Amino acid sequence: MDNHTSQGARWLPRALFVAGTAVAAVTVLYLVLLGRTAFVDWTRGRSWLLLITPVLGLVAYVLLARARGGARGALVWCLAATVALAALWPAWQAYAWMRGPQAYVWTWWQREKPESARPIGAWLRPSSGLVRVRADGLNLYNSGGRSAGGLGAGGDVTFCAVSRTIPNGIGLVAAARTPAGCGAKVLAVDLEDGGKLWAKDLPVAPGRDAAEVPVAAVGDKAVAVAEGALLGLDLRTGDERWRVPVPAGCQVRALDGAEGRVLYVEDCPGGGPARLIALDARTGTQAWQSPLGTAGPSADVRMLSARPIVLRAGGSVRFFDDSGRERGAVPVAGPHEDLTEGPAPVVSGDLLITPVKGKVPGLSAYSVLDGKRVWHAALDGATVLGIVQGRGPGGVDVVTSTAARTHLWHLDGTTGRAKAEPTILRDVPLGRRFEIYPQGPEGYTFVNLDPAGQLPSYVVLAQVRGW
Repeated sequence: MDNHTSQGARWLPRALFVAGTAVAAVTVLYLVLLGRTAFVDWTRGRSWLLLITPVLGLVAYVLLARARGGARGALVWCLAATVALAALWPAWQAYAWMRGPQAYVWTWWQREKPESARPIGAWLRPSSGLVRVRADGLNLYNSGGRSAGGLGAGGDVTFCAVSRTIPNGIGLVAAARTPAGCGAKVLAVDLEDGGKLWAKDLPVAPGRDAAEVPVAAVGDKAVAVAEGALLGLDLRTGDERWRVPVPAGCQVRALDGAEGRVLYVEDCPGGGPARLIALDARTGTQAWQSPLGTAGPSADVRMLSARPIVLRAGGSVRFFDDSGRERGAVPVAGPHEDLTEGPAPVVSGDLLITPVKGKVPGLSAYSVLDGKRVWHAALDGATVLGIVQGRGPGGVDVVTSTAARTHLWHLDGTTGRAKAEPTILRDVPLGRRFEIYPQGPEGYTFVNLDPAGQLPSYVVLAQVRGW
């Protein structure tokens, strides 16, 4: 007999034994993973395991059955163990691909005391960490999730609203004082140390709703709504720089601003149509005004964006150019879909991206140039919980929820197409109202703003790299 043929006959069973051992090890790994997925709700990848695991088990059985006599010798056993251990790494990578991206809570700050205080809003601090504002005060946190101080409302004062922006790291807080409504007191806070820069008492109408947004930070000005006037204050000192009278019987229904321009809606019941007015933030000089129609804005008036100008007033969302000319509108209750009350939409480029409900719920994008719908994303029919501009340029990140699980989608803002498979959020305690910040250390920070106070104040996500 030829020596080569004899050696091949001896080594073939050994090679089959080594290969069979490696396949058997992968089969055992997948059986363990399959058993683990039976007790969790993040089941993505289970169907692949159900398909592949029996096939691998059959292949392992055939290889080991044909390897009779191949398991002799310590060298063969050592080689089989080494190859089996080495096979587990690519097998694990294959499983990670099957289940797709998943994230869990990396760290969170526990519930703040007392739990009954109503959350108002949140900001990211200029350096690192965040600020969470409640009715009884504000709390600062550093990047590691530890408390970094705070500021209490004090006495009979309750915080009721915050400015959307924080120029130069200064945030504005509006407070109510019984019996006066929201905005009876305005405070400027340095978000680096939580120190109060100034506080000013203002005359306001009793019971004014915080939804009217009585403060805005625009450039180096703090803009506040007082009884009968709109005030421009120095953001750092609180000194009054200008005052714009509001006609008797009229009220400011929405307020915001950007890039040196203050925008507000002046509503005069019985005194003609409501008006969208633009002021120069430096001087308070009126730049233009645009009538909102004879129907008026009704109770629902919100400034969705200050640049480009997007206003939700009455039964429609309206788009304006920089000179106050209306460019288009989207009905809140449309023939094919309705715009939802929340969460708040976002502007990405020339598109307003907003949650919708109807025959095909999900997310729709409308052009701010003419009001026409550009795209729609069904998002598997899930309920949209939150939207934010994504980490990458032109991207939009969306949190959705179904009865089974919560997803974090990454969409192309220009087309609505998913950039990648959505991330499953595993055991992330989110309420119905929260802020999303993509700038977290691992990617995303969620600040809970539910009024019940039963959830962690905020959570930070990390990608799942283990089980």
